[in-house]
Amino acid sequence: LPTSTVTVTPDSPVFTGETVNLKCVIKPDHSDWRYKWYKGSKVNNVMLKNSKHYTVNADTLTIKGVIASDQDQYWCRGHIDGRPKSLHFSSALHINVI
Repeated sequence: LPTSTVTVTPDSPVFTGETVNLKCVIKPDHSDWRYKWYKGSKVNNVMLKNSKHYTVNADTLTIKGVIASDQDQYWCRGHIDGRPKSLHFSSALHINVI
């Protein structure tokens, strides 16, 4: 089965006002992966969409101008269209904001 992790640049903790990039890394790599990004726990979460604050670009989530309420867990979901067994969830990455 694939393995996936979320990496963050710059490293947590991040400072208020910074721009943060999270990348969903799924191995083995496959050009057909489609990604969704989530904030919160696996039970209580919101799917992130493009806005003034968040930019979702395939495997990368950008948070512009980090604020205190961005401190939370982030995780990604990958799947390959037409292949339901490909659905894969990453482990959560917690971001600390200072």
